[in-house]
Amino acid sequence: MAEAERISESYRAEMGISKFDPLDAFCFAEHLNIRVFSVAEVYADASDHPSYAAMCDPAKFSAMWMTNSEGDKIIIHNHNHSTYRQQSNLMHELAHIIRKHTVPPQSASLCAQFGLHYYNLLHEQEAKYLGGCLQITRPGLLWANKNLHSFENISEYYSASVDMVKYRMSITGVTKQYSSRY
Repeated sequence: MAEAERISESYRAEMGISKFDPLDAFCFAEHLNIRVFSVAEVYADASDHPSYAAMCDPAKFSAMWMTNSEGDKIIIHNHNHSTYRQQSNLMHELAHIIRKHTVPPQSASLCAQFGLHYYNLLHEQEAKYLGGCLQITRPGLLWANKNLHSFENISEYYSASVDMVKYRMSITGVTKQYSSRY
């Protein structure tokens, strides 16, 4: 957990962004030289493809990272999610890339063959926590709690869902620290 906070603060410092300020996921991806595409961009000439409808459905698809034919990491995300959810989705996928998560070749082949998704519980937990840290640092939560006073205000400031704000407040212990406020 502390390592994820350090990683988040390190990238912010590298970009000249305070640990208290919002970090836009699209700008962060650009900083990391990771191209981000919406599902609509990927299927621009094939919106009648069967996968297009499923990948545009917010209940079925959020985002994914992959390596393109040139060996570059890219992210494809569902543009039909709310702006705040898109930020969270991208931070989660960027966290996978930062942590250098990989898919074993035999699993990738099997998943591609049967239209499955590779799932590694440890990788998902790491990406969830680091993605949250990238979106809102613990020092940022402490600052926001003192200055913004409500989940909704914090959500708006960090372009994060209220659920993400509550998750970060809880997982970092900030809620307990300020339990009388909420």
